[in-house]
Amino acid sequence: MSQEDPVSRQGRLPDDLLARIALTERRRRARLSQSTTYLPDIRTSGERLVAYLCLTLEVSALAAWLQLFAERHLFESTRPLAPLWALFPLGAAMLWLTRLFELRQVRSAPPLDEFDRPGSPLPGRGLIVGLLVASTLYLCWLNSYAAASPLYQPTWLLALGSDLLALRPAAYRSAAILCCVILLSWRGARWARQEPMPATVRRTVSVNGLLFLLAILVLLGAEGKTGQTLISVSTQIFFLLILLFIYCALLAQTLAQASAERRLHPLGLEGSITEQERTILLLFLGLGLVIGLLGLAVAILAGASLFETLRRALALLSIPYDWLVRGLAQIIVWLLTPLVWLLQAWHFQSRGLVIHPPRGPGQPALKGAGESASLPPDLLLISRILMLLAILLIALGGLRLVSKALRQRRVRLYRRQEFEESHESLWSGALFWQQLQQLLRTLMSRLGGLPQRWYQGATRLARRTMTAARQQQRGSSLLSMRAIYRALLDEARQQGYPRRKSETALEYRWRLERATPLADPRLGPLTGAYLAARYGGHEPDATQLSRLRAAWQELQKHWRRP
Repeated sequence: MSQEDPVSRQGRLPDDLLARIALTERRRRARLSQSTTYLPDIRTSGERLVAYLCLTLEVSALAAWLQLFAERHLFESTRPLAPLWALFPLGAAMLWLTRLFELRQVRSAPPLDEFDRPGSPLPGRGLIVGLLVASTLYLCWLNSYAAASPLYQPTWLLALGSDLLALRPAAYRSAAILCCVILLSWRGARWARQEPMPATVRRTVSVNGLLFLLAILVLLGAEGKTGQTLISVSTQIFFLLILLFIYCALLAQTLAQASAERRLHPLGLEGSITEQERTILLLFLGLGLVIGLLGLAVAILAGASLFETLRRALALLSIPYDWLVRGLAQIIVWLLTPLVWLLQAWHFQSRGLVIHPPRGPGQPALKGAGESASLPPDLLLISRILMLLAILLIALGGLRLVSKALRQRRVRLYRRQEFEESHESLWSGALFWQQLQQLLRTLMSRLGGLPQRWYQGATRLARRTMTAARQQQRGSSLLSMRAIYRALLDEARQQGYPRRKSETALEYRWRLERATPLADPRLGPLTGAYLAARYGGHEPDATQLSRLRAAWQELQKHWRRP
């Protein structure tokens, strides 16, 4: 059975069948596009740098809170849980590895279609989880056991296990370090999956700026209560973190805005992308040097007097925060009072950390800090088991969170030239030369015809250029069915019957054939071939395309006939 030509009148599909096919295909593509992430095949330097800058903002806020915890001796230590220099490399390594494995997976495997379910583990997830565990162990050793034993000796691992079982302060510090590492790993994996949009950058700056401001208020309130007059190390670290935060926020917002202008508004930023980003980076490099030199000059020349003046001036901001904290503390006391009474009824007594002097070999051993003589052994065992279960649940929940962020997703890589037709240019060569001719004619009329020969030569050159541009446009604009249909829409618009915004191709054809002078039997084959190419992905071959092009040229002559 021979297949009929869909372009001819005899083989043309019914209009209702074409409408159902177009509607089904439109729904399928919409459903697939909503669950598909489009990533550029090659990211520019600015697009890659924005994610690292946003991660730096979050790391700065986290470093401020870690320094605040060390200042308040929250974990019975005067040092931060993790050194400030180790926070950003850990998050940046997670971000880089996630992007690397995802791009390698997308380039080596075919893209997921609508029947595939994304969510399988990302290749290389084991390496990322191994890096997370190794970083946690290294930071635990650096925080609590570096002074007692070197890293290559396994004795510190035994000491860590003993502290976890005995619930010593080192165990709580290790659990807090694990939470910090999981947070950095999760944020690094999340930033590897996000596009550098200006709204995302603004939200990141706002949230982390509020966290930073809250940490500053807590620090000022603590120093105001203790009556400290000397500038502590925390104040200097906060001063440097503020400069770093402001610099990274400005640079990230600028690069994200430039990327959005290029992507959403092609006429907003024209020229080489590399030159634009190089100019921005050079400008901010000079700005960073100026900010660094000014900060160094302020720290050296002003000394402690400037910081003390700023602390006294900003101390008023900590008063509302103090009221808020006191109110929340009172509410928490009211809520936990029945629980405290219940624990007192069980004769539960908590003890703080007691540091004993070293014991000689002949002296009896001391009990642990949590082993009280008045605490029943069963209750002590239950409390330790519950605390160990809580730490284990935190570790498993963090690993689950990171593993969820490292799942595969439906990704399609695109070249930047693929979406050019979705952004139509407002440039018109014919209109430009027409306006240029009018400008030259006006100038010649005012000057009295002195450069008449130059004007005639420029006019002839303009006509030749305009004729060549029109011929080139006619020869190269009808190479596909969609280009032919765009030419049909443009011609119908010039005839006074433009296509409405919410009107489909079939509805537009029915309106033209119903009560307009543009009604023609050739509209049916052209519309059917366009629907098959646009929504079905069936492009006509060379023979059918030449036949459709000839039909469109005849229809154009018919419309232009007076």
